[in-house]
Amino acid sequence: MLVTDAVRRIKRQFGDEYDVFITDDDIYGWIYAAELDIIRNAGANDSTVDSTVGAFPVSVPAAVKISRVSINGSALRSISKEELDLVGVADTVNAAPSYWYMFNKLVNLYPQEAGSTTAVKITYSKTPVMMVGLPSAQTFSVPENFHQDVVNFCLARAHNKNNDARAEEAMQNLYDRALGLRNDEAQTNDGPTYKLDDPMDYPG
Repeated sequence: MLVTDAVRRIKRQFGDEYDVFITDDDIYGWIYAAELDIIRNAGANDSTVDSTVGAFPVSVPAAVKISRVSINGSALRSISKEELDLVGVADTVNAAPSYWYMFNKLVNLYPQEAGSTTAVKITYSKTPVMMVGLPSAQTFSVPENFHQDVVNFCLARAHNKNNDARAEEAMQNLYDRALGLRNDEAQTNDGPTYKLDDPMDYPG
């Protein structure tokens, strides 16, 4: 669906085709909120960035969330700084990494191999683009199968602006149900699992 079609559909279904109550800028703000929610919950708008082991910790400023960190195609295991602290390992261990975690808004590896030039690929869900200007110049950040969900989200916000709680709830429920189904479809937990190194294998 083109953004021009989405804007037209939102205004027509809401009953405001002449921009009396809602504007393109209103809709652009709602589209951004919808896409951000979809990306956060369904993992749409994936992107990658390359780095090296020795460059960590690194920042991925446009990321809504990090979904995978891999070396030579093999995924590192996600862990939290709190879990590492709980088992009492030192963060100064110098060895090939087996884990990744977020701390102070940076992606960290554990263990950290200083000076290593081994390539690392970070897969993340990217923040949507905030639309400005004419609808014809805009594109959605999320895939086409989510475009009707964006329309439903925007209609719920339009009804909220109009203080129509019943219509808002109906459209929000429609959006939530559809996104829940797509989120279930996106889950890929049926694959094999692999035992990785234990953090305690790296004494401080």
